[in-house]
Amino acid sequence: MTPQPAPPEFEAPDLETLSDPQAWRERVDTAWSWLQSEAFSVAFGIQAGAVLIAVIIGFALRRPASAFVARVFSLPAIEKFKARAIRFVAPVIGPAVAWALLSGVLFTLQQLEMEYFWVRLGANLLGAWAVIRLLTSFIGEPFWQKTAAAIGWTLAALNIIGWLGPIADFLDSMAIGFGGGRVSILTGIRAAILLIVLYWLASRLAKLLGSRIDTLPSLTPSARLLIGKTVQFILLATAVTLAISSLGIPLGALAIFSGAVGLGIGFGLQKIFSNLVSGVILLLDRSIKPGDVITVDDTYGRVASLGMRFASVITRDGMEHLIPNEEFITSKVINWSFSDHAVRIKKSIGVDYSTDVPKAMDLVVEAANTVPRVLPSPATKCLLRGFGDNSIDLEVRFWIADPGNGVNNVASEVLVAIWQAFKENDVQFPFPQRDIHFKGGTPVEVRVVNDASD
Repeated sequence: MTPQPAPPEFEAPDLETLSDPQAWRERVDTAWSWLQSEAFSVAFGIQAGAVLIAVIIGFALRRPASAFVARVFSLPAIEKFKARAIRFVAPVIGPAVAWALLSGVLFTLQQLEMEYFWVRLGANLLGAWAVIRLLTSFIGEPFWQKTAAAIGWTLAALNIIGWLGPIADFLDSMAIGFGGGRVSILTGIRAAILLIVLYWLASRLAKLLGSRIDTLPSLTPSARLLIGKTVQFILLATAVTLAISSLGIPLGALAIFSGAVGLGIGFGLQKIFSNLVSGVILLLDRSIKPGDVITVDDTYGRVASLGMRFASVITRDGMEHLIPNEEFITSKVINWSFSDHAVRIKKSIGVDYSTDVPKAMDLVVEAANTVPRVLPSPATKCLLRGFGDNSIDLEVRFWIADPGNGVNNVASEVLVAIWQAFKENDVQFPFPQRDIHFKGGTPVEVRVVNDASD
């Protein structure tokens, strides 16, 4: 059996030798000696060429193989699995084909009793990449999918080469004492990876439970939203707590840090937590619910969703306003559909003093009732509100049941119908006028002067 080479050994350096130039010079000399003896040999060149050719062929066949899988899953019986099959198979095709080719080369070299270490190493790395890409395909988010694949393959590669243990020992040696415990770079990396995994799992579980809660007909929209947000908060808090516990720090030692965070919340983050608390209050008292039509300051629209920090309100012009929850607690809010969707609208109308007022009032009521969105009950009314300087002031009051479809537009339709009715019945609208009275015995002389030149 032909003896097989090995990659240069990696030994965890001592912290005291990190700044020693002689130690670094020895490491460089060792690496250069290994390159001269192994990497520049004919056997290494043959194996490196085989690995390179296998990788090129494997990734060149990725697109045709994906197209073949798409054609196979285009059959009517399995067409519904087409998108899922492409999602899982496409990232794996390249490394899987390269691994298969290298496996064949490895078998051939073993039969010929030639050196095969680098081919076996390349096959192992490609096989690990194919398996990791297949497993991470279950992660829906592209960012987290690529991040998990990169981290997983890096750890697998270091383990295959044999460097994972020494690197872990080196990172674990760089530690500090904290709260009666010991925190190293290695435990920090482990905690970060654990936090990422637990955060992803908590988010997916919260989303799954939220979708199940949304299907419960016995709960109001506000109750479903409150329960969903509470479950999400508990799961995320549990993930963070477990990640911190993995550092080996007693949770009691974080009391000072928690006090500092509380102080920061009291000063710098008070607005954020004010909005969070306001969001919980809104969900509990159900004064604002998704689907309500509201007016906040100059914003009129429908509440699309309620979050823990802000509410999304979509106006009639399609703009989405993100209003902080605190505004709903401290400001005046008009909820057009709080207890009943039917709302009354009032509009002022003026008529000339020569008008038959009872007839004009009847015309106003009849005209308003011709608009489809005006409800027949409660009945439309027209009131005489007063006698102005230039007009008799009337007011029409009518009801609608769909304020979410707009208030100003239906008011415009009613006013147009009234104008049309007044025009057809010769009812005059007033216009500003003034009577001037001259007192005194001297008459006023009026002359017309023509300044045009001859």
